Amino acid sequence: MKKAIMGLVLAVSVWGAPYSVGQSVTPLDLKDQFGKRHALKVMPEKLIMAFEKGTGAMVNEYLSAQDKGYLVKNNAAFIADISQMPNFITKAFALPKMQKYPHTVLLIQDEELGLKFPSEEEKVTVMTFKGNFLRSIRYITSAAELKQAIEP
Repeated sequence: MKKAIMGLVLAVSVWGAPYSVGQSVTPLDLKDQFGKRHALKVMPEKLIMAFEKGTGAMVNEYLSAQDKGYLVKNNAAFIADISQMPNFITKAFALPKMQKYPHTVLLIQDEELGLKFPSEEEKVTVMTFKGNFLRSIRYITSAAELKQAIEP
């Protein structure tokens, strides 16, 4: 009985843990800042993720200064986890601001989905993929590091 309970606890803790290097990431179906659906059946080579307002602002500032098509050219996508943001704030302030950006911002609005991805406080997560397999995770804090992580 004790082994069965320990096995269940282990299974639940592994299932609830963020993705790790070597794991396959399930396809994503997310909306962008305009409400358009994007199906990521195969992960882009680079996935940039922001989980906080400050890190999201740094990424958006950097991407806004790049040429149109920068993310596509570098086989990258940007996801902002806004699941913790109150709905009123999202609709009244965040989305209208994001709609001014020249780049696509994919949005995680489901807290459970956001918890599947690795993060560190006050850092941007940059993951690299081969197909849907997570090859590496990097945490960055500056635009210079972001540029280095995105560009080949």
